[in-house]
Amino acid sequence: MAVDSKPAPINFTSQVTKLIERVDPNFRVTTQQTQKQESSSSDTPIESIVQGRKLSRTYYYHFDANVSASAKAVFENAVNVYNQTGIVKLVPGNATTRQNEITFFVYSKQMSSGNSNGTTTMIESGHGGPQITQQTGWNAYTANHAQAGLNVYYPSAAIRKSVAIHELGHALGLDHSRDRHSVMYPVDQGNTSLSTGDIGALKSIYDTGDNQ
Repeated sequence: MAVDSKPAPINFTSQVTKLIERVDPNFRVTTQQTQKQESSSSDTPIESIVQGRKLSRTYYYHFDANVSASAKAVFENAVNVYNQTGIVKLVPGNATTRQNEITFFVYSKQMSSGNSNGTTTMIESGHGGPQITQQTGWNAYTANHAQAGLNVYYPSAAIRKSVAIHELGHALGLDHSRDRHSVMYPVDQGNTSLSTGDIGALKSIYDTGDNQ
């Protein structure tokens, strides 16, 4: 079972919760804290570091040198999915310190075999997230220098459009959703279309931001 490495903050069924807790023992605590902060049960949650930030909708993206052609292809597919919303604008290139950027990367991480008691094996398919830099006062700015990565140790599970869309979603500020139809559900469901909740969360992040 392919799962994102970031602990899911929403309460799921007990089966999924137990599986994710095997990856991150703090999952239940994180879930309880995030539930208190949720303002809407319909929209996909927003990463806490992005909440309340005024971010430009434009991002410049580039690939690390070791990203293979196949990984680049799924990342580019993910970029197209988000660009088609018209909410964000992702363009190839290098950003300045004051501009939003996304670095696409790959890494290789083997998961432990775990117990031989017939339980489902968890495979980490990738990870990603935002990193906010901010300057206040004269020439103030807020920028997101984000990353999105795929775990190429398991290419058949990780080098997938659905996984790349999920990790790019984290980079743009989306957090895990409890909706199985959302691209931000923490266990890969093969979703390649943004749900209504995903779109709503993106709008809440970027509609109040700079439109450039």
